[in-house]
Amino acid sequence: MKKQQGATLIVVLVILTLVTLVGTLAVKSGILDLKISTNSQVRSLLLENSNSALFNVEDPNQIARQLAMDGMFSYFNSAGNADDELVFCYRPSAMATFYSTSKTSVIDKDGKTLKMGITGFCKADEFSSGRSAVQAQIYLKKNEEPDALPFSTVPPGTSLGQSEVPLVANNIGVTVISILPGYVGATDSQIEACFKKTAIKKTETTETVEECFEGLGIPYNLQHADYVVGSSPKLKT
Repeated sequence: MKKQQGATLIVVLVILTLVTLVGTLAVKSGILDLKISTNSQVRSLLLENSNSALFNVEDPNQIARQLAMDGMFSYFNSAGNADDELVFCYRPSAMATFYSTSKTSVIDKDGKTLKMGITGFCKADEFSSGRSAVQAQIYLKKNEEPDALPFSTVPPGTSLGQSEVPLVANNIGVTVISILPGYVGATDSQIEACFKKTAIKKTETTETVEECFEGLGIPYNLQHADYVVGSSPKLKT
């Protein structure tokens, strides 16, 4: 009788162990599925935000404004600005217009930000989404085309004599980086320091904005598009 009671105890312990193992595996599987789902949602959210910024760059209703003397495209008409990066934070809820010269910064070819100050760089509390979750910053750079043919940047089907077509047409590269800062425990100062980084790998030792956020473990999305900017920004690729 005592032997039978001992065997029953062993069976119960084995069953309990199996139930525990099955439960643990189920919990781990559920956590993995949740992480996969969350990561997919994060990627979609960041991609959507970056695309939204690029759509504003391409907005036909804003072309005349951005080709004006104080517009973001005309900044590169000056030879002295050809090597600069024009940088501004994408903060639609706090801006009357998509682009404002007073809310813009410049990173020169040496990586310095003295030309226009630092008001254009995103601060830790400036978001591009209504839920105060995603931040985005936009970089504009004139692309170098040493082998470009004369008038190759003039939009097809137009004439330099037409009143609405500027005498200078540029090949402009636009880079947008969107981040989800609340996903990790980075400090405000770390985030703001990353936003002041260049989007271009100038030298082997240059830390780009992408590398900075990757080093902090912050989820990000980087989108780039090239435009021929004349009477309207036409995608080059």
